[in-house]
Amino acid sequence: MRERLTLSFVVLTLVAIVGVTLIRSSYLDDELRGIADEVVRSEADASALALEQRVELGRPVDRRFLTELVGEQSRLTWIKDGAETSVVGDGFAAVDEGPDNPSADVGVAGGVVRVTQGGGVTAALLEQDRRSLGLLLLGLGVAAGLAGFLTARRLAAPFRQLAVAAELLGRGRFDLELPRTRIPEVQAISTALHGSAGRLQERLAREQDFAEHASHVLRTPLTGLRLELEELGLRDDLPEDARDTVTRSLHRIDSMNVVAGELVEMSRRGALVAGSEIPLRELATSCAQRWADTLAEHDRPLTAAVEGDVDTSYTPGPVEHILDLLLTDVLRRGQGPVRMVFDADHDGTLKIRLSCAGELKVTRGVGVEVPVDQARAVITALGGRLSGDNPADGLEILLPRR
Repeated sequence: MRERLTLSFVVLTLVAIVGVTLIRSSYLDDELRGIADEVVRSEADASALALEQRVELGRPVDRRFLTELVGEQSRLTWIKDGAETSVVGDGFAAVDEGPDNPSADVGVAGGVVRVTQGGGVTAALLEQDRRSLGLLLLGLGVAAGLAGFLTARRLAAPFRQLAVAAELLGRGRFDLELPRTRIPEVQAISTALHGSAGRLQERLAREQDFAEHASHVLRTPLTGLRLELEELGLRDDLPEDARDTVTRSLHRIDSMNVVAGELVEMSRRGALVAGSEIPLRELATSCAQRWADTLAEHDRPLTAAVEGDVDTSYTPGPVEHILDLLLTDVLRRGQGPVRMVFDADHDGTLKIRLSCAGELKVTRGVGVEVPVDQARAVITALGGRLSGDNPADGLEILLPRR
């Protein structure tokens, strides 16, 4: 996008400059030709005056005399009684002579003085002007390219931020960093992304509430019914066939209890964003690399390991969000090397253990545990659990497969 904006800016600028240049060149050509006509006319008048004085003095008008009158880049012709005498200046070349060259005729002493200027004079002036315009055009093109690049970079920056935010949302992250700008299109897209993230969060919260409510609503009546049937089965006066019915009912209640648990578990294990899941090995590698790069800036090494079923897939966004929050806490309150272990159980539960060597760093001020509290809230919303309060003592994250 930035390249296209820069190219468009440069092209529009060059088109405008070329248009102005062509208009100016045409105007300058007319101006130079008008000036050249005036110069030739003045030269012809001066030559005619000298010839008139020469004739009045009775002296011959010969080639030598005409040579003294001719200009550096002109041709001077004396026409009288059908005879022509022409001389040229030292800077006049035959190739410069043409029908469009500036020329002037002045009648004097029964003859005509004709002065013709070489075409190379006007051409040289126009060529010099074109070179100047070419250099100006080149300079303006470079300046337009630089200005276009800076402008395009500034305009494209919010859209690049939007692309990153959209990618994070597609990975299941809801903590989007949206650009602050006055561009209406960017504001509209930011609003849409913020609304989508909010709706996904609401859906996640509703699913968690549904799972907890369904577990309570389904299992509580079944448990009560089972207790009543068990109490009924303990009666001595109960007929044998009724006792068999009670036993079969208890088995069916157990089956219903298992089905209810499976339904609740399925609601908790659905993918947050369909198609965004990645294997644990890739998730662990990307998270460990991010932690390693950040910790390296503080001279703190990181060791990481992946255990269990490394092919189990998870939605990366929530895990990355949780680990980013805990990384902030590890940097603020932990010291020394950091250990990170990812473990996928047979049922898909993801366990992440974090610990760091050294004593807990003493921190001052209010809110030092805010990152841990935020991470705990996210983990709880996902149906998981966070054990531990600080990285020095170790933190353990349990997350269902989502």
